[in-house]
Amino acid sequence: MVETQTKNQNIFWLWNTGVDFVRRGDVDFWSPEYVKNDKLMSQYVPLADVIEDITNGVELRKYSDKGELYLRVSNIKEFFTDLSDIKLVPLTREAIKVREKVRLGEQDILMSRSGSLGIITIITSDIKNAIISSHIMRLRVKGGINPYYIATFLNCEFGKKQILRRRNGSPIPEINHQSLEELRFFIPSKSIQQKVEQIVKEAFQLKKEAEKERREADLILENSIKGFFTTNEQKAFWKWSTDIEIIKTLEPNFWKKTISSKKHPTIELGDIFNYQKGTEVGSALYQDSGVSFLRVSDLGNLEIQLGNSSKCINETLFDGLKNEFQPHKGELLFSKDATIGLVAKVETEEKQIISSGILRLQIKNKDFDPDFLMALLTNKFVNQEFVKNSTGSVIKHLNTQKLSEIELPLVDKQIQREVASKIKSSISKKQLSKQKLQEAKDFVENLVRKA
Repeated sequence: MVETQTKNQNIFWLWNTGVDFVRRGDVDFWSPEYVKNDKLMSQYVPLADVIEDITNGVELRKYSDKGELYLRVSNIKEFFTDLSDIKLVPLTREAIKVREKVRLGEQDILMSRSGSLGIITIITSDIKNAIISSHIMRLRVKGGINPYYIATFLNCEFGKKQILRRRNGSPIPEINHQSLEELRFFIPSKSIQQKVEQIVKEAFQLKKEAEKERREADLILENSIKGFFTTNEQKAFWKWSTDIEIIKTLEPNFWKKTISSKKHPTIELGDIFNYQKGTEVGSALYQDSGVSFLRVSDLGNLEIQLGNSSKCINETLFDGLKNEFQPHKGELLFSKDATIGLVAKVETEEKQIISSGILRLQIKNKDFDPDFLMALLTNKFVNQEFVKNSTGSVIKHLNTQKLSEIELPLVDKQIQREVASKIKSSISKKQLSKQKLQEAKDFVENLVRKA
C-alpha cells in the first residue's frame, strides 16, 4: 500500500487489497458503511429463507378514465401507496393476462427496482387487485414469516443499506433479482414480529382516518362554492370562434368556459398573499446531504415530502441565498411549474431553499387560516384557474404576472373554520402515522443492534 493521505472520501487506492475487483470495482459498493453493514448482516438468514417469489411488473402505456389501478413508482411510498396521481388501464385481454401474471395479494410486498430505488410498500386490501409497472417488483413472503415485519426490516437502516449497496446502472440506478438474493434478514420470534405488525397497522389506521377527514374537508368546501364555478365540459372549440383571441393563446384549457357567479363574493389572490419565486443553483451543486433544496417533486399532499430523490446544497451556498429564498414557518409553498397547484405549509424554521418551480406564499390577510387556504388552493375548480393561466404543451408553467388577479370564492367564515378544522386534524393524524412507522423502524433497528 502506498503511504498517502487524502481528504476526499470518495477515492480509494486502485491497488487496495480490501477491494475484490472480480466482484465489483465501483467506489460506492466499497463504502465503509455498506461493508460494515454487510459484515454484520452476514450472520443472519438469506433471502431464500424468507422470500418465496420475486416477480417484475409489466409496462402498460394506454391509460383510461375507467379500469384497473396501475401502480407506478411514483405511487409507492415507504410502507403504503399514494393514489393521488393513480393511473387506470382498460381491462383489455392483454391487461387481464398481465394481472394474472403478477396478481397482488394482501400483504405482498412491493419494491421499486429502478429510479427511486428500494422503496418498500406493503399491499393493503384497497389495492390488492392492482397491476404494477415494470419498474416495480412483487416480493411474496414465505409462510410462517410476518410480511409486516419483513417490510419494516427492508425499510429500516439494515435493509436499505443492503439494497443500496447492490444497485447497478448509471445514471438511473436499478437492482436485479440476482443482487437481491444476497440480502440477509434478522428474524426475531413470532411474538416480536407480531408487535411490529401491530405498530404498522396502527399507522395505517391513522393514515386512513387522515385521508377520510381530508375528503370530508374537500366535500364541505366544494358544496360551499359549487355555485361559483360552472364549467362547460366541451373539450373542443371552433377554430373560427369569435370568442377566441388567436394572438393571445390557442390553448384549449384556457378557453374552457368557467363562469364565476356574480352573486358569490370573490377576492383576488393578490389580496390574500404576497408571493415570491424561488431560484436555481444547477444540478452540479446538488448534494446527497446538507441543506434541503426543495423542488416541485418534494411537495406532496399538503406537506413537504422529502424522499430518496430529494436534493441538498452546502451551507456556504445556503448562506448566500437564505435572505431571499428561505421559506419561513407559516408560509405556504405553491408549485408553479410541471404539476401546478401543489401546496404545502412550512412547519419549521429549519434551513431550506426553494427552487424556481415553487412560490413562497406569504399570508398578508390574517383573516384567513393557512389550513383553509391549502384546501382552497388545491380545490379542483380553483386549480383549473391556475392551469388556464399556464403555458407549455409538455411541461406547464404558471404565468405568475397574472396570478394576483385570479379571483377566488370568498367562503363563509363558519365554513372556513369547519374546513380548517378537518384539515388540521387530517395533517395531525398523518404526522402521527409517520411517527408510528418510525417507531416500528426504530424498534427493529434496536433489535438488530442488541442481538
